[in-house]
Amino acid sequence: MSAEAEPSERALRAELGLLSAIALVINATIGTGIFRTPAAVAQHAGSLGAALVVWGLGAAIALAGALSIAELSASLPRAGGIYEPLRRAFGPRVAFVYGFAKIALLAPSAVGSFATLAAESIEALLGLAPDRPREIGIALAVLVVALATNLLRVRSSGGIQAAVTAVKYGGLAVLAIAGLALPFTPSEIVAPPSSVTFAGVLAALVSVMWAYDGWADLASLAAETRDARRTLPRALAIGTLAVGAIYLATNLGYARVLGWSGLVTAGAGAEMAGARLAHATLGALGSRALSALVVVSCVGGAMASLLTNSRALVPMATDGTFVRALGRVDPKSGTPRLAVVVTGVLGALYIVSESFEELTDGFVVGYFPFYALAILALFVLRKTEPDLPRPFRTPTILPIVFLAGAALVLGGAVLDGGQRMIVPAIILAVGVALSFVPRRA
Repeated sequence: MSAEAEPSERALRAELGLLSAIALVINATIGTGIFRTPAAVAQHAGSLGAALVVWGLGAAIALAGALSIAELSASLPRAGGIYEPLRRAFGPRVAFVYGFAKIALLAPSAVGSFATLAAESIEALLGLAPDRPREIGIALAVLVVALATNLLRVRSSGGIQAAVTAVKYGGLAVLAIAGLALPFTPSEIVAPPSSVTFAGVLAALVSVMWAYDGWADLASLAAETRDARRTLPRALAIGTLAVGAIYLATNLGYARVLGWSGLVTAGAGAEMAGARLAHATLGALGSRALSALVVVSCVGGAMASLLTNSRALVPMATDGTFVRALGRVDPKSGTPRLAVVVTGVLGALYIVSESFEELTDGFVVGYFPFYALAILALFVLRKTEPDLPRPFRTPTILPIVFLAGAALVLGGAVLDGGQRMIVPAIILAVGVALSFVPRRA
């Protein structure tokens, strides 16, 4: 790290405490997935039982990954999440490709999907028919709100996100309780029977892992977390467990109220699985409340995604592998404002050009190779840097569980026709090519 660049990254302020960090994990994870993807998961899985198993498998993979990332982030509490472990284990080129993919694909697709579903839900809340041009306009407005909050101090942004997290988790808990305990109006929709196949289950897992993604995002704020070596492992574990519990409860509610037929035919907006469950148990008011909950959830998800994903630019700029200006930290707010703005602008481009499904597919398939590399880096660093301080050491079985899960997710994308992998593959190829371009030291 050069002397010229050091002040930029070191100017980040460690202002996030344990409760804010846990809230951030939950906020970054609960967004679009639990409301939009259950129908696709059930369709791919072929039965309600298989779908519930896939949701449980997703929770196990996410928890194994979170506890593995906890070891890395506690040992190397630097901005940018898995950037530093990748650089230390595999060299600057691999770290650059990750950072490039983060900015060119992963961050904008995540932000774009949150804003897009928020727009669909606002239409449903107002009783408007779906309209793509209007949805784009609303999604861009949501993005502006998320962008504005992330230009504040990280403590202020974290406080806003903690409040949003309390609303969305509480609302999701009410939805789960309604599905598990309240009387309901049976669905009259009849869907054709399906069958369980291995390829279908793997395809379902791809959608499930979109819903669970966010468990690793807190690591990007390691430099902005108080007592990061202790706080990060605790927050990652508690936050991921909390999300897994509410997801499983909600899906049991979907199964009880909607059944196979009502679940697999769920769509977007007012026809989402969550909206159907709310209407069946709580009536028309429940449907509107659910739409409002989705809006809050997605706005919160967009906030968290912008906050964490923008930090990937900071270590790259600090190390001289990307435009140095993007790593500058505003002295008043202590945030990398230009990095936040650039991430937001790229998210806007994705909103205009991509559908919700394309956004989520690109994110999941594009991210999992790097998740797998980061977990492999854990084993590499244990061997090459045995004296590295490890305040938290995850049981070895957990990284192995995650790697097996990552193989299943990527296998599901291939067996699903491979179309999900086209755009991520192109962007990764561009990143690899750019990694060989000489840069100034």
